[in-house]
Amino acid sequence: MTNFRTFILGLAASFGLPWLCLIVLPAMQYEQLAPVAYDKEKDGVEGYFPPAPINGQGQLVYISEGCNQCHSQMIRPIQLGLDGWYKGWGQDQEARPATPARPSVLRDYLGERYALLGIQRVGPDLANFGWRAPDANALHVHLYSPRAVNDWSTMPSYKNLYKLQKVQGPVSSRALKLPKKFAPPAGYEVVPTPEADRLVEYLLSLKKDYPVPGQGAAVAASPAKK
Repeated sequence: MTNFRTFILGLAASFGLPWLCLIVLPAMQYEQLAPVAYDKEKDGVEGYFPPAPINGQGQLVYISEGCNQCHSQMIRPIQLGLDGWYKGWGQDQEARPATPARPSVLRDYLGERYALLGIQRVGPDLANFGWRAPDANALHVHLYSPRAVNDWSTMPSYKNLYKLQKVQGPVSSRALKLPKKFAPPAGYEVVPTPEADRLVEYLLSLKKDYPVPGQGAAVAASPAKK
């Protein structure tokens, strides 16, 4: 009986302690977070961190379509010998420097209902995709037919988020401008649904590369360099 009790307690500790340390305590810490004000003199930035809210409705579409199965939204610390966060990934669109700016921090996800760190990186990391993304129309084309943009793409098509409709009078201003190979039949057009619009708005709102207060303005919060 004593050995069985010890076994059960050991089993509970083996599963309970990791659950406590990896889920419960971080969740409690996250609940207590609040935006932090920048110090203009020390940080070189005004306002609060994080300053770029994401599109919550679009995040739900992102989840329902399984985008987080192939795309991460988290840059790991360079100390792990992995990637780090490089300037060329965010607002600064110049060539990538040798020194990383910073990894992700907990406050990067403040205000989000879900922190979509991702499962694997089959596709590129999207933590600050909003800075390097094409315009909304080009992004719609990419979502509708990825191989219309890159013929080598392994990304699935999200045609379910778009509507094929018969042209009634003038072509809709929302109609996607697709290459001939991917264009709809004559007399028809493809237009985004509200869900597609929310997803694009969400992707364009992903800008998790602002400087962390007190850690130096490695990346200035200024308009993107295109």
